[in-house]
Order: sequence, then structure tokens, then C-alpha cells
Amino acid sequence: MTSLVSLSLVSLLLAPAPAAPPSRAPALEISGGELHDGAGGVIKGATIVVRDGKIVGVGGPELKGRQTGAVTAIDATGKVITPGLVAADTRLGLVEIGLEGSTRDDSRATEHPIRASYDASRAINAESALIQVQAIAGVTTAAVAPGGGLLSGQVAWIDLVHGDHRGALVRAGVAVHGSLGQAYGGSRAETVAKLREVLSDAQLFRTRKAAYERAQSRPFAAHPLDLEALQPALAGQVPLTLAADRVSDILAAIDLAREFRLRLVILGGAEAWKVAPELAAAKVAVIVQPSRNLPGSFDSLGARLDAAALLAAAGVPVAIACLDDAHNVRNVVQEAGIAVANGLPWETALRAITLEPARAYGMDASHGSVAVGKVANLVLWDGDPLELSSRPVQVYVRGRAIPMVSRQTLLRDRYRDLSAFRPAGAAAPRTAPQK
Repeated sequence: MTSLVSLSLVSLLLAPAPAAPPSRAPALEISGGELHDGAGGVIKGATIVVRDGKIVGVGGPELKGRQTGAVTAIDATGKVITPGLVAADTRLGLVEIGLEGSTRDDSRATEHPIRASYDASRAINAESALIQVQAIAGVTTAAVAPGGGLLSGQVAWIDLVHGDHRGALVRAGVAVHGSLGQAYGGSRAETVAKLREVLSDAQLFRTRKAAYERAQSRPFAAHPLDLEALQPALAGQVPLTLAADRVSDILAAIDLAREFRLRLVILGGAEAWKVAPELAAAKVAVIVQPSRNLPGSFDSLGARLDAAALLAAAGVPVAIACLDDAHNVRNVVQEAGIAVANGLPWETALRAITLEPARAYGMDASHGSVAVGKVANLVLWDGDPLELSSRPVQVYVRGRAIPMVSRQTLLRDRYRDLSAFRPAGAAAPRTAPQK
């Protein structure tokens, strides 16, 4: 009996909110709000027109009411409108319960450090209860990255369409994810040497693949599938995202990017502010988490609260994220608020959680800002999005208003009134006498 009760409790706690039935996204006209488009533009009394999940019109009050055909009008007066937030370097959809291995798909179970062919998109659980938790907080898009090893695998770009296993994925393989530091051999020097060897072998494999398959080539440093998976990065088609905090690791990453002509993105970058001019000159984006302002290791002794502001002032493209997380990527607005409190301009901070991460992963043509032709991922806020007291009033993913419920809100509402769960015959709880 105890086991059955336990299983029932687990199923209740893990059961996600019901997914909205699939339907064609309605034509929308959202008007009256103050639009911050993610690219630095501000329109008061803005009008946004959406058709088939795409933005087809952006303007001021003069655009309102000029649409033909059936259009659902949304009054956003008094609201702040922003692009949907983008969660960079997240494990969303790959991890449900951190301590339960059967719910974790964020890494390949192998001792080999090179796992570039591991495709995170194949394991994303679109029915994860965590997706709705993030979506109703304004996160509409995520760059889902695997972890582990020196090269962890390929990053998937998804929209937070809960329950849509076929449709949630926007693009697989938008980046190759890896780590520096002591990710290999217990030595950062060995880590860099191994990464250089793998990248060199991947270059050679491009022209020696046939010879390798005939066993007429020397052994390579990684499996052929991993070398094949590195080709888009070597061709400059997708970025190589490397987790690195210490200055020496960041400089080594810049050197590797220059040597192999890679598009480089630094994740973490606790001490990146110390070499901001070099990062700006190399056009390397840095994705930071401002609340990581204390040294979690000797690699991040130089961590500081105003790192985002210092990097942005030096011309470094800066994005903000809750790094390597699945449960609380919604806190990215708090991270951006911390950056603003420590010198980062407000519009730059908004861009750092919308357009800049989209640019870092090469997805800014379709995501990250409110502009004609882009996916209609939008958030209507009841106040300043970077203030703790503000909340989304409505979130739109691909032009469709999502149900503003999650497992957490359903449990809250279910147990808000405990009298409904009083055993039969039990006395009502005593209340204080009225005065």
C-alpha cells in the first residue's frame, strides 16, 4: 500500500499541466502597449500584427485597425511588450529530476572526452513539466546544450511549445558545446592540446574520409562521427561555445578560434572582463550569469557583479543566462536586473536576454527581437520586466497565446484551500474569535 501511495504522489507532483490542443495560430493585432523590441527600439502605443505565427507588421497607433480579414484584437494598454526571452546554455528538456538518472539525457555515457556528435535534439522531452514553468515566466526559446567531456555535443534550438514533440524543435546542431579548464587530463594545458588535436584531425578528416574508411589513414583522436559533427563549426556555419572562466583559458580559446577560423562564444567568462579588448577585437560573444559574482573555484577568483557592464562598455557582445540549468532559467530576468543594478544600461540588458543570445547562436534572423518576418514570440508584462514585482500577463509562442498555467500553479491552486482535504468526520480547524 505504501508503494502505491508513493507512486500516486510522485505522479501527481510530476504530472505537467495539460497541453493546449494544436490549432492554427490566429491572426492577432496587439495594440496600446509600450514596445521594447529587443534591438534598442521603443514604441509607445505600439501595434504588432501577427499572422501564421510570424510578425507581419510593427508600428505605432497609426497601424491599429488597418488589417483586413479576421483579426483578434488584443488590448495591451498599460502593458510592456518585449520579445520572448531566450534561455542560453540550458538543459531544459534534457533534465527533469537531477538526482534521478532515468530523467537525465544531458550527456553521453562514455569516458571519451570528445562527444561532438551527441545530438541533444534527439532527447528533448517536449512534455517536460519544466517547460511550462519557464514559458509562463516569459521564456519562449531555449538553446539546449548537453554537458560532460571536453566537447559535449550539439546544441538544439527550440521554442517552448509544450507537448509538441515534432514541432518544438526549430533547428538541431546550432552550435557545438564544450568546456576548457581542466576538462581533460586534469590539466588545462592538456585540455587545450587535446582540443587542438581534435580540431586538426577534423580538418584532415574532411579530405581523408575515404582513406580512413579503407583503413589507409592513421588513427584519429576521435570517432569519425564526432569528427564529422565538427565540420559545420570548422566551416564557420555554427559557433563553438566553450565554458571558460579563467583568463588563460579564455585567451587560449581566442587563439584556437583564430587558428581554426572558428566562431567562438565564451560561456561563463568570470574573468572575461580582464581581457575585454581582446574579446571585442576578436568579435567573441560572452554569455555571463551576473549572480555568479563570488569565486566558486580558483578559476573564477576575478568574478564581479559589474562584469556584464564592463564587457559591454568595451564593445563585447554580451548575453545573460542561467547557465547549465533546467529548473530556473526563468530567473534570467533577475540576472538581467542584477546587471542593470551594476551599470549595464536597461535596453542593453533586455537585448542580452533576447537578441544577443539569438545572435550568439546564429538564430537572430528568426528570433530575439520584435521585427517583421520574425517568429511571433512575445510577452506582455504588467510592469518593468527586470523588476522582481513584475509578471507576464500573457505569453505568445509562435503567435499563439499559451495557457498561463504550470504544474506549480496547479498544485498551488489545488492546495490553497486545505479544507477540501479534511478527513470525513474531522472537526473544522479552530479560528480566532471575532472582535
